[in-house]
Amino acid sequence: MKALDSLRIFVTTQKKGSLSAAARSLGLSAATISRRITALEDELGVLLVDRTSRNLKLTEAGQAFLERAEHVLEAMSEAEQAARDARRRPEGRLRIHSRTQIGIRVIAPLLPRFAQQYPDIQVEYELSEHPVNIIEQDFDIDIRTGESTDSGFVIKRLLSSDEVLVASAAFAKRHPNIRHPHDLHLLPCLTYRRDQEPTTWKYIDEHGAQHALPIKGVLSTNNGEVLRLAAMGSMGIALLSEPVVRADIQAGTLVRLLPGYRFAVRQFSNGVFAVFRQNRTLPLKVRAFVDFMADALREPGAG
Repeated sequence: MKALDSLRIFVTTQKKGSLSAAARSLGLSAATISRRITALEDELGVLLVDRTSRNLKLTEAGQAFLERAEHVLEAMSEAEQAARDARRRPEGRLRIHSRTQIGIRVIAPLLPRFAQQYPDIQVEYELSEHPVNIIEQDFDIDIRTGESTDSGFVIKRLLSSDEVLVASAAFAKRHPNIRHPHDLHLLPCLTYRRDQEPTTWKYIDEHGAQHALPIKGVLSTNNGEVLRLAAMGSMGIALLSEPVVRADIQAGTLVRLLPGYRFAVRQFSNGVFAVFRQNRTLPLKVRAFVDFMADALREPGAG
């Protein structure tokens, strides 16, 4: 680790701005630091610091070396933390938020397995139909559908998915002539309602062109599980995330309609994502949950 020690001395010296300040920070003498930087230069065969300046002015080579040295030290710090983490067990309170239907149909069935694997983590799982502020409301993870544009957080895709049109087998049998998205104008639809805004379903045609389709529903609600149950009861056609209706389609209680078209309520970059805070060292409990869910949802038949 002597080479890394030399890197730390060099980087710290530049950050502190003087040999004496670096010496105080590292618990070494200024003379020792000067010798180590000189030895580093001798080893590299290049001048890193301009000795003709009264200040610690980097040469061009020194500036390039500093940038890469900082990356090396950061990577080493992460590697050391990972090694320490391997000796510890994830533990503590883990607060998670999710939209209701994804939470019930996709995430909740996996929680017993997670608890069995990580018995020292106490999960607090809150479901709602409203977006949350992770920091203000003290959540560790928010499970979302659709890409998040918030650059202040880490976003990890847990599951790729599309939204699909579904209806009961009985409904599909009564309406055998559903061949094009425009046919939906003539049929009862079940819509997710947001702040009284008009419902629009988007679709991509066989030529790759995107279209917007205004929908007037016979039922509108702010809960996807209500839409699923209404569709199963032959009330109409719903547009729902594929993972939440996968088991119903496999069981034949719901039928997928117009499978040759891609549909979306808001955007076509669909999926289930874990959103969490950007920390230099990710807490073990957060890493354990995110990695567990990503692995579990990749399994055949998951979701």
